[in-house]
Amino acid sequence: MGRGGERERSGGMGKRKTNDQSVDLHVVLLLLFVSSLLVGHNGVEEGMGLSDKEEKELEKQLELLNKPPLTTIHTDYGDTIDCVDFHKQPAFDHPLLKNHTFHYQMKPTSLDRGTRDQVSSKFTKPISIGLKDGGCPVGTVPIRRISKEDLIRERFASKMTSLEDSTLGTHYAVVRTRANSDKKFVGAGGEMSLHNPHVDGRQYSAARVKIQNGPDSLETGWRVDPSLYGDTRTRLFIRTDAGQSHCFNTRCPGFVIVRSDIPLDMDFGGVSIRGGESQKTKAYIIRDQANGNWWLEFGFNSALVGFWPSAIFTGLRDLANYAEWGGEVFSPPGTTTPPMGWGTFPIGTIDWDAYFIQVSVLNENGQTVDADNVEEFTDNNKLYRVKDLGNQGSDLQYTILYGGPLG
Repeated sequence: MGRGGERERSGGMGKRKTNDQSVDLHVVLLLLFVSSLLVGHNGVEEGMGLSDKEEKELEKQLELLNKPPLTTIHTDYGDTIDCVDFHKQPAFDHPLLKNHTFHYQMKPTSLDRGTRDQVSSKFTKPISIGLKDGGCPVGTVPIRRISKEDLIRERFASKMTSLEDSTLGTHYAVVRTRANSDKKFVGAGGEMSLHNPHVDGRQYSAARVKIQNGPDSLETGWRVDPSLYGDTRTRLFIRTDAGQSHCFNTRCPGFVIVRSDIPLDMDFGGVSIRGGESQKTKAYIIRDQANGNWWLEFGFNSALVGFWPSAIFTGLRDLANYAEWGGEVFSPPGTTTPPMGWGTFPIGTIDWDAYFIQVSVLNENGQTVDADNVEEFTDNNKLYRVKDLGNQGSDLQYTILYGGPLG
């Protein structure tokens, strides 16, 4: 009452003071809000804003995700990699995989690598992959340890982003098979250049290959994603959408790892230099026709990293009827959009553009062929663009260029 009386007695000066305080308060609140948006990039404080129930849920989730390791590897880039017994990996928490007969020496029985093993383009440099010294011991698989901070950051990002915002804030520049195509595939992939576009907060920027049939889809490629990883390194990723499994890497059960030296979210360690040396990798998602499992074939030694068992699928229990190659970015609606690829619009050459080369599908007979009956698609041509150059012959073969600048 006393302070209110003072404002009334001081007339106009009191009103200006009140307005100034209101402005100051709004500024403080705005700064706190902006800081919270950037928390995915700079880390989060332990247990920030969590109820006791949420704390217990996180502890339970960590217990499910982080299986007891036989040994641990600490990478040069700060990751802790747990070497987990093959049979105890998160994949087998899936209710449809409880009585599996899989083993760590599994390989597909019906894959013809053919042209996928041809010599890489002389214009670009394949990047070496995998953990040092052979990775994990025989019979174990490498899984990046998830921290409580990782889960808090993801939970915070999901609370701040509604499904509508996620849809509105996501942008694509891709070449994709047409909706009216009656062709089916047993795989898709290609070689992709590696980049490290600048992102902040809840933004991400990625390049990926995607296959789909109905509600089921699988993706792989590289990704810069502070909300997912807590850093801005260029990392390998997979995405699983099948039945009740919707996640990246090993965040939900479904993908069975068999390699002992390639973590699903490994740091590539090097990226391309625009106009200079181009770093790249190769990735395919391919169906084993003998049993319907979908395999991740990765790198220039065609390493078989692991597989998605046919049992977890509905649509992809059959062949794929859709494939896609290109860039994807996200930024919360109303904020600046992040760069895609090089952060420039494609101009027509792999020396200066983000690219996919040797783009191909595996037809129903398992033969690796050029994708056909495809179309360019960008949801906003003012922000991001894609160029389908078709088959360029020589080492490049089927080529796609894509990208876009900081909004």
